Amino acid sequence: MATFSIESNGRLEKTALYLNGETISGVKEVFLNIDEDGAFDAVIQYEGSDKNLYTKQIFTDYFDKIKITDPPFDEEEAEQLQMLTIESNGDIENTQVFYNQETLDGIVSLFIHIKAPNHISGFKSLFTAAKKVDTHVDFKAEITFRNEDDTMSTESVF
Repeated sequence: MATFSIESNGRLEKTALYLNGETISGVKEVFLNIDEDGAFDAVIQYEGSDKNLYTKQIFTDYFDKIKITDPPFDEEEAEQLQMLTIESNGDIENTQVFYNQETLDGIVSLFIHIKAPNHISGFKSLFTAAKKVDTHVDFKAEITFRNEDDTMSTESVF
């Protein structure tokens, strides 16, 4: 079972991504879409130590030439951040979500899209021959919960 964590305040410069407890770098894009209807999309695109771009399924693929680094903040700064952790083997039935080390229950959907600026247009480049330089930063992270009265509420993660 793999563990993927995002520690952040919602700003790219104060965000660290962890794979099985190690801080990874060179990440260009992260896309997570998990919902109670069975959707389970967990994809990451990163630049490997060989300067090649890799696109992998977070919980099921082997990460070729992944770069390990230190977080972009110190322990004191980390106290001001939130941590979202997902443990999974790639099957929604075997997936747990934690927020600041507390188990989250009642999740209807989890959506995260983080895209770094100044690189060839992420996942779009898989579907088009035209390569564009993109300077836009995407950082969206939301969880939708089912409340006790069966209504839904959506909250920002960071």
